Amino acid sequence: MQGLGPGGSAGTGPFRAVGVLGQGGMGRVVLAVAPEGRLVAVKQVHAELAEDDGFRARFRREVAASRKVSGAYTAPVVDADPDAPTPWLASQFVLGPSLAQALEAAGPLAEEPVRRLAAGLAHALADVHRTGLIHRDLKPSNVLLAEDGVRVIDFGIVRAAGDQTRITHTGALIGSPAFMSPEQITGGEPTAAGDVFSLGATLVMACTGRPPFAADSVPRLLHDVVYAEPDLDGVPPALRGIITPCLAKDPAARPTPRELLTMVGALAPAARPWPEPVNALIAAQKAQVEALLAQAPGPEPVAAAAAGAAGRTVRPRRRWSRRTRLLVGAGVLTACAAAGLTVGRPFVEDVYYTVVPETVPTPGTTPLSQVADKYVPQPFSCSDVAGKVTVPADFDAPQGYGFTKSENYGWGGPSHLCVWHSRYGDEIYVSWGLYVTEPGVGTGAQQAKKEHEDLYIRGRIRRDLGLGFAEEGMWLPPDDDKDPGCVLYLRDVNQTVYVQVKGNRYPAGSCETVARDAGRSALAVMARP
Repeated sequence: MQGLGPGGSAGTGPFRAVGVLGQGGMGRVVLAVAPEGRLVAVKQVHAELAEDDGFRARFRREVAASRKVSGAYTAPVVDADPDAPTPWLASQFVLGPSLAQALEAAGPLAEEPVRRLAAGLAHALADVHRTGLIHRDLKPSNVLLAEDGVRVIDFGIVRAAGDQTRITHTGALIGSPAFMSPEQITGGEPTAAGDVFSLGATLVMACTGRPPFAADSVPRLLHDVVYAEPDLDGVPPALRGIITPCLAKDPAARPTPRELLTMVGALAPAARPWPEPVNALIAAQKAQVEALLAQAPGPEPVAAAAAGAAGRTVRPRRRWSRRTRLLVGAGVLTACAAAGLTVGRPFVEDVYYTVVPETVPTPGTTPLSQVADKYVPQPFSCSDVAGKVTVPADFDAPQGYGFTKSENYGWGGPSHLCVWHSRYGDEIYVSWGLYVTEPGVGTGAQQAKKEHEDLYIRGRIRRDLGLGFAEEGMWLPPDDDKDPGCVLYLRDVNQTVYVQVKGNRYPAGSCETVARDAGRSALAVMARP
């Protein structure tokens, strides 16, 4: 959460913006004040995407879907204008951290809060499914822990049950891998049961601080979701009877949200449903909101509509002073310390990177909406690329499927993967993602750039714009300190390549050359003949 900064937008529709809640590949979400004084969260679309008629059509579907959903466990839509020069969607602002933020800052939840979480999520999904929609991206970052319970947000990839309309490019991976259902990964028809699987995975994360399927690479993670048993170590025995059925591989074997509510059972009333560390995060966020309102520019006083500040009127100022920023930061740390909450480095980094924005680099001078596809679908097997993808000489011939499905663009699961093994236990993974221009979806370069940026975590991933053989790359940290190596993710126009080098012989500092060589040659494999 941060101030608008110099030149920040003064408002959207009837709403006056006072701060920025978050930014991503699609646009940004701002905190704004409605004419009657209540707070709203306004999703604003990037100008480049607003010029794409296909994107506008998808955004209209999101608006229409979001308007259908209502209930105590979602954030209702207040207003929207998908046809404005900058399309926007305003929903009720919910004060509270996401489940992901709460787990990172406070650690796993105890059994009783997880039961409340399960009940709230089941209620929310029942509200969504009752309208004939499927959420398709339920995960900890889309679950808010408000003072009075759970809220499910973000209906950007929601879809009507049975709807055959393609909302994204053919073969794209829709959702977040660690919380996706097996049928999402294998390309099956999305159903409400997929949301229940994601609910189960989210509950495991709440209990243990980790998802039920964790692997050191995306390809292996997707394989485990489809074929492996979930890791429920650390899940309280009393909750396993609720969570295990949700994670059944067969969608028909999973409970419905209403059946899940029966399994959870009755819960005692609670004025404060969350543990104190979570309440401390809510208090800290409330302090940030009040500071934003106090510093908001504008000709008229802004009504302090945040909880605990209703009815107060504050005088606007032009910008945050350094002293104000320090005081807000100190308030966050003090509130956490008062609750006995240890504030680690990742939390401090998140606060810093929220306050100090970053420009997303886009190599080249031509807008991505005008860039022609450089790569085209070319099916091949792993045996076809043996000797073409450069790996050290002591690695065996690659195993896997290669790029075998010409109709699949983007990441197509195991069918876009080759793996090399050495006699010493070292491994090299290479997977390809191809994005082609489609009317109503966007250029291949736009799609590939979005997927590329979805992996980026500021402060933890290093950009590399000087590779010389791809437009841009990112160096991802290894997922496991006990399993050394490095990961390079490349984008060249409409093609992405994921390369992972791992093994005791290839620690950080010596694996980078191997990863670059493999990445360079893997891109060449996909070049036009």
